[in-house]
Amino acid sequence: MSDEPPPMDIEEEETQEKQVKEDKEDEQDDDNIFGTPETEKKEVKQEEEEEIVTKPVTQLPEKTTEDEKLDDLFDEPLEPFKPVETERPHTDSEPPTLEPSIPEPKPQTIPVPDPVPPPSVTQDLFDDDEEEPKSKTGEQLSPPVELNKEEEEEEEEEEEEDDEFEMTITVSAPEKVGDGMSAYMTYLVTTKTTLPSFKSPEFYVRRRFSDFLGLYYRLSEKYVQLGRIVPPAPEKSVTGMTKIKFSKSEEGGAAFIERRRANLERYLSRLAKHPVIKKDEELQNFLENPGELPKAKETAAMSGAGFMRLVKNVGESISKMAGKKSDSDKWFDDRQQEYDVLEYHLKKLLNAVESLIIARRELCTSSGAVVKSVATLANVEENNSLSRALTRLSEVEERVEGLHQEQSNKDLYVFAETIRDYVMLLGSIKGNFTQRIKVYNNWMSAQKTLQNKRDTEAKLTATGKMDKLPLVQDEIHDWTKKEKDGEKAFNKCCKVLRREIERFETERSKEFKEKFIEHLEALMHMQEELVRVWEEYLPDAQAIDAEA
Repeated sequence: MSDEPPPMDIEEEETQEKQVKEDKEDEQDDDNIFGTPETEKKEVKQEEEEEIVTKPVTQLPEKTTEDEKLDDLFDEPLEPFKPVETERPHTDSEPPTLEPSIPEPKPQTIPVPDPVPPPSVTQDLFDDDEEEPKSKTGEQLSPPVELNKEEEEEEEEEEEEDDEFEMTITVSAPEKVGDGMSAYMTYLVTTKTTLPSFKSPEFYVRRRFSDFLGLYYRLSEKYVQLGRIVPPAPEKSVTGMTKIKFSKSEEGGAAFIERRRANLERYLSRLAKHPVIKKDEELQNFLENPGELPKAKETAAMSGAGFMRLVKNVGESISKMAGKKSDSDKWFDDRQQEYDVLEYHLKKLLNAVESLIIARRELCTSSGAVVKSVATLANVEENNSLSRALTRLSEVEERVEGLHQEQSNKDLYVFAETIRDYVMLLGSIKGNFTQRIKVYNNWMSAQKTLQNKRDTEAKLTATGKMDKLPLVQDEIHDWTKKEKDGEKAFNKCCKVLRREIERFETERSKEFKEKFIEHLEALMHMQEELVRVWEEYLPDAQAIDAEA
């Protein structure tokens, strides 16, 4: 665009007008010694601005090729840009005089378009110079990331932990089937649930003890290697079942049957509380399928305790084989030491509670002997008041015997069995720690084998034996995948086991609190009943003194 100054006739007119204005100002100065008022100055300034804005444009620059391109882009002609003069034209005899800045004219009079067109939306989104695409707001769009299966499983597990589905399982109505050595016990398993995966909200099945052990074995085989803590099944007792098999009366082994029934109910209840296991197909089939379940071969001679002893022995063997290769994670090391100490003290507490239960049962036996002796004495006593007091005393002692028997059962089922369950759960956690080391050693073994294969590839390349190189490269590809899978399995096992231990700690604190309060309430109830019974007997004893 050309920058030539306007024609000289316009300059002369401006000079003449300015000279006339200066003459008028000089005349006003002579007439008014106080100067020109502010209002007159403003009017003069406005007149100057209006004259400048309304001046006709005599010459316009011609359009260039760039202007034509802009017209094509915006589909409408653009007016050429007119430069604004900020300096008054001058001659050689007159120095240049700067004029005040001229305000930008209104768009209606002289539209001045932006010489640089704004980028279009399509240019923003599909510009070849950009490495990453942008959104309409100018922000870079991240490429779509495919979710890892591990992350999806973790998200599903977190959703499952927060669900509000309920499941209540009870074990009742033990029944003896058969006679002799082929006899066994079955139990009625009743399930009430709101889980949509089950066919109905309430159903019943009959299961024998070996079915419970088979369920535990299948769940352990499926979840222990993933870091899940599977609650152990009750111990298998050969002596207890032998008494039942050769007992002709229904009361034979009743205490053993009741204890096993309670253990099986607690076992299923722990499975139902687990956010993942409670939705497992094996558990659903166990609770819903009315037919017989396939018998696991391992349950014939292996109980929960036997399986835990096997896991412990295998764990010790793996630890010896691993040596310095075992993973050293301070968090897991601290938990393992903590659980070793906890298991030791829980076993001591269990022994003490079992001794208390035995002593309370011996007290019940002694109370029963006192009842018989006092009743016999009351029959031979000639003093009627004393005989009535002794008879009443035998009734009180019988009531006391019943209270001690009830409390001994509370000590067993509420307190002692809870401690025993957690001793076994700590054994299961030790099995998870052992499995974690095994997964880590598998990863390290794959890593070592991969390194050996790469060394072999380097030797073959250096010696020029190219005929064996493709086979080694295929093996490297396979072991690279195995090494990545091993690392992924180990990381997943650690993450899952951490969450399982955190859940275990929460459940342990909650359950111990509930059972401890229940145990204390049972003790308080027994003491209150004892006080009430002896207070009721006090008038009978006082009546003996009055008649005497």
